[in-house]
Amino acid sequence: MKRRWLLRKLGTLTAGAVGSTILNPFEVGRAAGSVYRTRLTETPSGPPDSPLANGSRRLQDGVYQLTYEWLDQNARRWQLDFTVDQTAYTDAEARSWGYLQAFRAARTNSHAGHLGERLTSATPQGPSSVASDALTAADRLERAVGFVAGLEHVVDPDSKGVPEYHRLPEETLVDGRGDCKDLTYMLAGMLSQPPFGYRTAMVLLPEHMLVGVHHADLPAAYADAPRLPDGEHVAIESTSARPIGEFRDEPVLAIYDGGF
Repeated sequence: MKRRWLLRKLGTLTAGAVGSTILNPFEVGRAAGSVYRTRLTETPSGPPDSPLANGSRRLQDGVYQLTYEWLDQNARRWQLDFTVDQTAYTDAEARSWGYLQAFRAARTNSHAGHLGERLTSATPQGPSSVASDALTAADRLERAVGFVAGLEHVVDPDSKGVPEYHRLPEETLVDGRGDCKDLTYMLAGMLSQPPFGYRTAMVLLPEHMLVGVHHADLPAAYADAPRLPDGEHVAIESTSARPIGEFRDEPVLAIYDGGF
């Protein structure tokens, strides 16, 4: 019954018009006895210049100039410069999304795709770093996972002032942060497009979300990575630096890869 309720909510609810309400299936404890306003009521304008938890943000001539620094799971340090137009940010912020809508949109999101391409030329930091052209396919995957895990993890009430909000990748990049669903959209958006081109899925746990990747698409180094209960996908956390295939010890409620 609980699983059917969750799938019905995910399939039919959007972060609707101003004043619409839903219960957040990933914050069940917080949602009990509450109804949630699901869309910002202020006019979007984009965030100002300020440091990010793992870099910096500067708005110049209508373009966000972003710099990120992070560690991959092999403790290699990387730096990347990236830009997002302010209009792209405010357009995304003005739209309303549900879980399935946001995930589907993320998998073809141009900012996520461009970021995935740019990550192949990210600058290694420190004398012991490996040059980009010497990295294996597994190294490049670890770099992408490390980038997303290096973004600040923060829940919607603290970051957006509403209990439920879905960021598209351009918003997550400019904000430099997001909750588990935002970071899942970000990582799935990169891994679904070149240079990765993986078949991805949205994996739902109690009060948590993560990315699933079809095992056949992963680099050979992960051939023995444990699979999710469907036997096809391997879990990749987007909020912490867990080894690929490992995730919190909780039941998998659903796996969405375009259908349940």
